[in-house]
Amino acid sequence: MPAFTEMTTALQFGRLFEEGKADPREVTEFFLDRAKKEDPDRRVYHLLTETRARAEADAAADRAKRGLRRHPLDGVPLSWKDLFDSAGDVTPAGSLALKSRVPAHDAEVLARATRAGAVCLGKTNMTEIAFSGLGINPKMGTPANAFDEAVERVPGGSSAGAGVSVARGLAAGAIGTDTGGSVRIPAAWNGLVGLKTTAGRVPLAGTVPLSPTFDTIGPLAHDVADAAALFSLLGASKPFDLEGADLKDAVFWLPGGVAWSELDDGVATALDLAIRRLVHAGARIVEHKLPELDEIDTLGWSGGASRLVAEAYAIWHETLAANEAVVYRPVFERMMAGASITSAELMKTDAARVAIVARYLAATADVDAVLLPTVAITPPPIAALEAGGPDYFRANRMALRNTTIGNQLGLCAITLPAGYDATGIPVGLMLQGAPHTEERLLRIAKAVETVLR
Repeated sequence: MPAFTEMTTALQFGRLFEEGKADPREVTEFFLDRAKKEDPDRRVYHLLTETRARAEADAAADRAKRGLRRHPLDGVPLSWKDLFDSAGDVTPAGSLALKSRVPAHDAEVLARATRAGAVCLGKTNMTEIAFSGLGINPKMGTPANAFDEAVERVPGGSSAGAGVSVARGLAAGAIGTDTGGSVRIPAAWNGLVGLKTTAGRVPLAGTVPLSPTFDTIGPLAHDVADAAALFSLLGASKPFDLEGADLKDAVFWLPGGVAWSELDDGVATALDLAIRRLVHAGARIVEHKLPELDEIDTLGWSGGASRLVAEAYAIWHETLAANEAVVYRPVFERMMAGASITSAELMKTDAARVAIVARYLAATADVDAVLLPTVAITPPPIAALEAGGPDYFRANRMALRNTTIGNQLGLCAITLPAGYDATGIPVGLMLQGAPHTEERLLRIAKAVETVLR
């Protein structure tokens, strides 16, 4: 019997390699075989990089044998969202408009992970050009949510395949991007931990852009310890210790307002129970309005002055217009809305955002995290939304509503599993931290995870 299963965590695999109880080559073949058997129509993986994965596993096995492992995740097989450049591989960012795009070099973050010994299993499907929180992509493949075998529900996006690859045991961990929630939404809806890093903390070079101001890179993982290890891998930093984290002196802000409104009943019930457990464990909850959240929500969804939409339009409108027939219509429509945005409107919006951020950071300086539902709703069935239209855009808005707040405010944030809704789909609790405090946020998240698991 192997010493591992498809749900073995990334760090557990690393320890097995360190102790000589498993071999990176054996584990890599295990995941490649599972991907072929469990994902035959390539709805999760756009591409399996088999030759590369085997070569990297061979090198990792040799290092382990000689006692020269480079990182706790040396030899661990990971999936990568299909907007990270990988040398010689078609990298279309989920779009047929980019089907011939073959980069010559790895993205900087993939190169970092490779130098540290991680194994690249393949590239996962995603929302077209990362422009939706639902994960629907009828052109390249929509992976179904991992938690409903009766009804195919949306997986969350845009890192759709990333989340499902880990939840279904097709990778030990995954790397995605988050511009408005694209790591946290699929993580929450698939029972995973998802870390949104501060903009600029992890380099974007070699990553297909959506909105350079708000684009960030982060991991989707089985638990907080794995997320922390993956964060150190991506940031080329020394792994840090999470041991001993507790809620003894923790202070959390429960703000109410727009982020806590219109929750599906099952989501509200699960989160209410989760917060009660945190209080029972010793955390102090401050219940007070935080108007900056409502203000940034209004600002971020101002269609006539959205910096995210403006930047996406500036980068992609010519490509999409030239390939309109093969572009998923909801993505095309949302992208082209940027044509009407003026520089004067953007300047006003940017100034307003700076003022809101300053007030938010001052107000929350003395708390460990602000608590929000990661996603307000249960993931809808794919079939009900795939054709686009008002229902699609309404669901997309609700999927992205709470997570987008952190991107607009420039924060780091993490989602943790916090129970299940009435349909058996995981519910996520989100902790928002100040910019560039990922290490502190991960430590408090570890304490929260210990209570909620």
